[in-house]
Amino acid sequence: MQVVFLIGLAGAMGAIARYALSSLAAGVFGAAFPWGVFLVNMAGCFLFGIVSGLAGRFSLIDDTVRLILLTGFMGSFTTFSTFMFDSYIMGKEGRLGFALLNVAGQILVGLICLWGGQKLVEVLSR
Repeated sequence: MQVVFLIGLAGAMGAIARYALSSLAAGVFGAAFPWGVFLVNMAGCFLFGIVSGLAGRFSLIDDTVRLILLTGFMGSFTTFSTFMFDSYIMGKEGRLGFALLNVAGQILVGLICLWGGQKLVEVLSR
């Protein structure tokens, strides 16, 4: 139960960090392009790489801390980093077709699902 609480606490911290970085980027760069989301996603990928590398290659982070950081903090900060990590691993393992399917599929199906959700609300609000 303690791990679940720590994942939740890390998730809250990830959400706050996401909001802070997005707000800072919008204030600095303006709102013409979603720089906040872009920077959060790229920072998330970089941090995910560091944490997974420290856990996997050097065993400097144990499984519980890795779970708290990657599932809790990073899961709330951005899921884009997990999406990219999964795609990277598939490519690294020689499953390039699956990696490309994951990237293209999630983007395309994600856009279709977003459109579908918007249309559903539009229809229900009539």
